[in-house]
Order: sequence, then structure tokens, then C-alpha cells
Amino acid sequence: MKVLLLGATGTIGSAILTELLQHGCSVLALARSDYAAQTITAKGAEVLRGDLREPQLWSTAIHRVDAVIHAAATFCEDMVNIDLRVVNELIAQANIKGGITRFIYTGGVWLYGETGDIAATEQSPFKPISSFSWMIENSSLVLNAPSLHTNIIHPAVVYAKEAGVLSSFVPQNGQVEVWGSLDTRWPVVHTDDLASAYRLVLENGRSGMSYNVCGEQAVTVGDIAHSYIRKCRLPAEVLVRSVDEVVAENGAWALGPTLDQCMNADKIKRELGWTPTHQNILSEL
Repeated sequence: MKVLLLGATGTIGSAILTELLQHGCSVLALARSDYAAQTITAKGAEVLRGDLREPQLWSTAIHRVDAVIHAAATFCEDMVNIDLRVVNELIAQANIKGGITRFIYTGGVWLYGETGDIAATEQSPFKPISSFSWMIENSSLVLNAPSLHTNIIHPAVVYAKEAGVLSSFVPQNGQVEVWGSLDTRWPVVHTDDLASAYRLVLENGRSGMSYNVCGEQAVTVGDIAHSYIRKCRLPAEVLVRSVDEVVAENGAWALGPTLDQCMNADKIKRELGWTPTHQNILSEL
């Protein structure tokens, strides 16, 4: 299978790229910069030069592949419109191409909003923070496109050894930051486990299905922060910053890490045999 991968050098996308190549897929990966192109080439994938902001210049590449994995985001002020243009361009080209192209769109756990003690399943209603509500609308576009075999993946909070959520705990001025409350719970998933979920969905996901992906249903942010300090032998203390403060400083997206959430991933385990190998973030810090 040949796959067009968007976001191949990001935290999620780079793990997906490695996973696909290791399992015999041919990958065409979008790269905006020379550095990104070199990184992709070094891994053994084919480079598609282009900018996410200008999908009309590269979207015809969908004619050369069997599937598309969209794991990219610009995280800029115009992120909503950029993603919409990408989705619309790819749908238009898939219609011209004819047949059915597999398509995986990336959502996220923050779309479920506060869950409290009730773990979010794929049937749970969406209560997204405003910064990411557009993901629901754009995912509906690809789900309803007749030329696409679409699946939606909702990753939990993503971590890796030196990337993803753990990077937010890097000490600043001798302190480890937590936004909101030490009691806030995060469902978490390691990038390698998440990448294997993408591959399994690509291979066997039923059209129109969404899949939650988490290795652990809920871990308190306070436990993560204190374990980070202890495991890394840091002379640091935990600084708890208010929600209002971090939103004022970083924008509305900062509400995401302050959400108290639990997530259920039984569906992908049951239907596709996904089994996470990283199931204790506190021991891996």
C-alpha cells in the first residue's frame, strides 16, 4: 500500500512514518522545508515538497497513492482555514481520481471536553474547546465524501521520551509547570502505540468508524509532574498556574491540558486487536 502522509516530521507523524515503513508500506510524505525533506529521505520515504497552506499545489498527489493519513496541523491563528482547504482539496482530487481512497483524519481527546469519572467512548457526545471545534466539522466532510473510505482517530494526550506532553514539564527557572490543577487527569498514549493504531486502522478499519486510542485511561497530572522530578533527579518544585493565566498567555487552546478527562479504547482493542505496549507513563519518565 502506498500512503500519502501529512505531518510526517511531527510528534505523531514521525512515529507513523516509522511504523508504516517497518511494515512494508510505501510512503509519500509532505515536506515544507529542506530539513523536513532530509529527515523523511533518511528514513526511507519519498518526499513530496509542498506547504500545508497551499494544498492546491500538491493535492494531485492523491492520484498516486492508495491512502492518505492526515496527522498535520500548523497551530497558527489561521489553522482552521488551512485545514479546511486541505480537506476540500483532497476531497476534490479524490473525486477526480475515482474509486475509493482510504483516508484517516486525526481528531483528539480534547474534543470530548471534561469527562469527569465517565470515560469517553466513541459514542460520547462532543464538547470541544473552541480552539478545536472545527475538527468536528472537517471530519464530517471527509466522512461524508463518497470517494473516501474514512476513519477518524482520536488520540489521547501523546507522549514520548523527549516529545509530546512530557516536554511541557521541562523545568523553567527551576520549576516544573502544571496548568490548572494537580488533580487533573489525562488519558495518555505513547507515540509508538499510537502509530501502531494508525497502521491497524489503515489496514482494517471499517469505513465511517472512529477509534479512541489511549494506553492508560487516566493519570493525574500531579503524579506525572512529581514522577518527572523524582526520576530525573531535578531540584525543582511544581508550579501550579491558573487556567486564566495560561489562557491569557498562550491562547484558548491552553484550555486543553486543563481538562479533567478519562478515555476508553476498548473498541480498537476489540475490533482491530490493538494492544499498547506502554501502559505506565510514570515508570517511563
